[in-house]
Amino acid sequence: MAWLLLLVITLFSLFLSLTESISIDCGTTGSYVDSNNVTWVGDNGFVTTGKPMNNTDVVTKPINTLRYFPTGQTNCYTNIPVTKGRKNLVRTKYYYENYDGNYSPPSFDVIYDGKHRDSIEITESSVNDEERFYFSELIFAPANENISVCFFRTSPSHNPFISSIEVYSFDTGMYADLGPNEGLILQERYTYGAEESISYPLDPYGRLWLPSGSEYSLSLTDLKTSAPSIDITGVSNKPPEIVMSKALSGDSLILSNMGLIPLTGLPVYLALYFSEPQSLGRTQRRSFNVFLDDTKVGSRPIVPVFGKATQVILRDVVATSGSQIVFQSTDDSVLPPIINGLELYSISNSRDGGGGGGSKPQANNAVGGGAKNNGGKKKKNKLPLILGLTFTFAFVIFSSAVGATFLRKRQIVKLQSNTTQTTSAGSGLGTGMSPLVEQQFASDANDSYIVQDERH
Repeated sequence: MAWLLLLVITLFSLFLSLTESISIDCGTTGSYVDSNNVTWVGDNGFVTTGKPMNNTDVVTKPINTLRYFPTGQTNCYTNIPVTKGRKNLVRTKYYYENYDGNYSPPSFDVIYDGKHRDSIEITESSVNDEERFYFSELIFAPANENISVCFFRTSPSHNPFISSIEVYSFDTGMYADLGPNEGLILQERYTYGAEESISYPLDPYGRLWLPSGSEYSLSLTDLKTSAPSIDITGVSNKPPEIVMSKALSGDSLILSNMGLIPLTGLPVYLALYFSEPQSLGRTQRRSFNVFLDDTKVGSRPIVPVFGKATQVILRDVVATSGSQIVFQSTDDSVLPPIINGLELYSISNSRDGGGGGGSKPQANNAVGGGAKNNGGKKKKNKLPLILGLTFTFAFVIFSSAVGATFLRKRQIVKLQSNTTQTTSAGSGLGTGMSPLVEQQFASDANDSYIVQDERH
């Protein structure tokens, strides 16, 4: 019976994993598997309002359909399955492309699970590029097994709409310093020294990492690791190894142009990731401090380790659109500072009382990158469509197992009787990235530490 119990546990675990990710193609019915082996399900059963629309000028799924809401102040998708109590990433995607013929890209709010509000501002009537889209993204820990995603009308002349909704479940321990009622609303996420963006399967958690390299300044250098592999086990947020394999380096390195954060400021969550790309000699040393404006990030100088990842987190400090992240070498360092990856979020429902929903004026993270590009595959989603087959298969196995158990008992009886922004050097000035950016897909516990600002 032990093997039967193991079988039942395995099948139950399979059932639980069905809610770990889901991709909803809004405005369509049925389901399909795209060219990247991603399973998409239509939005029937998730929404009862709004009108589906085919965008006749668009051929790429899922952005060739959408659902728009011509009536009502608030319209909601409900019963979206998530992993209860664990951190989940929810991404909503928007591809306007003048579907209504009005040449009037709308602005509206999206509210995740009734708690976390982000503002959507579509700024282009027609992108003419099906590999670019606007999106909003939230990381939080749902209190229930299902969540809602609602769209709130902020202007009587603007109709909210939605192209797709995606959910990814994170491993236990990721973003562990996020409070149970808090949410992280994405502002920026970069892979430095890279030319192509990173997503699943290179990031198994579905995060989108935009590239940022030395093209923004002649004083910066792109670096690539010579390590055969990079250990990320000591880094709780688990940045993809490919993000840690490249870096950006430069004397007096400065990251700026945080244009998505309002001038009035928001409490933020900043995660920086480092890995030494070279095997240093005895006389070589790379050591530096990092500051977000006047606040030091981390309690000690950062000394990246070859072949290992280090993360440093700063939260609850207020940043504005004019904030800068400044890297300063220590006196004993002979090599310039580096950075491999960055995540910047505003904190919704901050435990310090700041960062309430709706305070970010422009959340139109926009990214190119259809799934057809390098590394653009998404995680296979476990959907209601396969539940019937799964349970049928499970029932057949269970029935066979019970029969085999009975046969085995009979034999025993018989035998008894006979077991995955702007950069500059010095000045902090640069071209930066526009809100609509093309995307080309392509340690020890001591390596992770958190700093919380205590001044407010």
